[in-house]
Parts: sequence; C-alpha cells; structure tokens
Amino acid sequence: MRIALYARVSTKDQSCEMQLRDLRAYCHARGFTDVHEYIDAGVSGAKESRPELNRLMDDARKRKVDVVVCWRFDRFARSVTRRSISEPAHN
Repeated sequence: MRIALYARVSTKDQSCEMQLRDLRAYCHARGFTDVHEYIDAGVSGAKESRPELNRLMDDARKRKVDVVVCWRFDRFARSVTRRSISEPAHN
C-alpha cells in the first residue's frame, strides 16, 4: 500500500515536525513502508492552491497513492470545496 503523509503549518515560524513525528509513528506501528511525505510549511489552509497538496492530489489522480494520512483533517482541507474534491467517488 502506498501511503501519502500530508503535513501543513500556516506560518514559516511554525514546524511540521510534531505532525510528521506522529504520522511516521502511526505508519511504522501499522507496518506501512512505502510512505511519501508532502509538506506545506508556511502555507495557509485557506489558500486554494498549495504546492505540496497540489502535487499530492496530482499523484492521487495518477493512482500513485492509495491512502492519504494527515494529522488532523483541517491540515488537509478547510473549505467544503477542497473536502468535496478530495472524497473518493462512489459508483
């Protein structure tokens, strides 16, 4: 299983390390080894375009990622629009 870790902080004086430490431990405890990190440091969650989130979404569309793990959902999406496009399609 290919895992994408997504971490984000809003300002440059904050660090994603606490989020990443917890996310890495979560994956390690479950035996996930194919783990890739996408980190937006100093990028507001209100922004519609975030470089690493955009890359993650592109990788997901290309099926390079099976699961996205984030520390807390608001690190990934705040807006209803972003949440709706990130949810899997149900057939």
